Amino acid sequence: MSIINILVEKFPVRRSKEQKEAFRAWAVEQAQSMGFEAQVEAQKDHHNVVIGSPETAQVIFTAHYDTPAGFFMPNLMTPRNKLVFWLRQFWMILVFVLIGAAVGVPVWLLTGNGDIGFEVGWLVYMGCLFVMLMGPANKNNVNDNTSGVAAILETMARIPEEDRAKAAFILFDNEEKGLLGSKAYAKAHPEVKESGFIVNLDCVGDGEHVLLLAGKKAREAAPYAALTAGMEAQSGRELHIFPLEKSVYNSDQKNFKVSCAMCACRVGKVVGYYCDKIHTSRDTVCEQVNLDFIAGGLSDFVTKL
Repeated sequence: MSIINILVEKFPVRRSKEQKEAFRAWAVEQAQSMGFEAQVEAQKDHHNVVIGSPETAQVIFTAHYDTPAGFFMPNLMTPRNKLVFWLRQFWMILVFVLIGAAVGVPVWLLTGNGDIGFEVGWLVYMGCLFVMLMGPANKNNVNDNTSGVAAILETMARIPEEDRAKAAFILFDNEEKGLLGSKAYAKAHPEVKESGFIVNLDCVGDGEHVLLLAGKKAREAAPYAALTAGMEAQSGRELHIFPLEKSVYNSDQKNFKVSCAMCACRVGKVVGYYCDKIHTSRDTVCEQVNLDFIAGGLSDFVTKL
């Protein structure tokens, strides 16, 4: 059984304390069985799985392992279209406001008290925000971010024993609550925050276009040439490399200074590159060809260092 199928079967949701604990124990066991040192590092309520030695590795591959709340509006990501991204944020807020008004206005009319109507509408609006971030667990999370976790494990399995010390891996907790796990790790490890070469994998399973979004400092760093060479040597998917600072991608790489992000997208005539269905029950796709393309490129990258 493939790694992605094992993850989907055994750990489809990783949101509660118990679900996360079970996954972390399994992930540590898997890493150790491959010959890597692995441990769970806790910073307050955030429990990150750390594999290898990030302080001495030449590259650190990361992915968040927590899964989101389910919601009726998909979290549409358009990494190369900032206008559509902000329009989507505005549309989401507008929908919440309209829902709040749909409840608050009748309360105002029934009570004759505008203040009460406003307060009720405001509570409904805030309730929508709360449900989006902290509501019931989404039941299907194959792309977000089971795909990133699978890509990490696939990459680990392909790195030759003599090259393992060159790479480290971190599976971050609580990305879905505001990048909290990676923020806590970066605070506890300032040297990694400032100079670690980070490649973050988030939603890499669904889409024939693989985007490598590289920050300015990452493009200037020594490992970057090997990274692009390793990825460009792969086949089966289309690779596109863009500046991270001219893109919009809200994931854990934001907490590190020398970082890249990687995701998979489809292409639309209007919105350009996009990733949809995440945070909904329709998040059911991770194609093995994507994992092979990414893991092949990243493991090749490590051997070139």
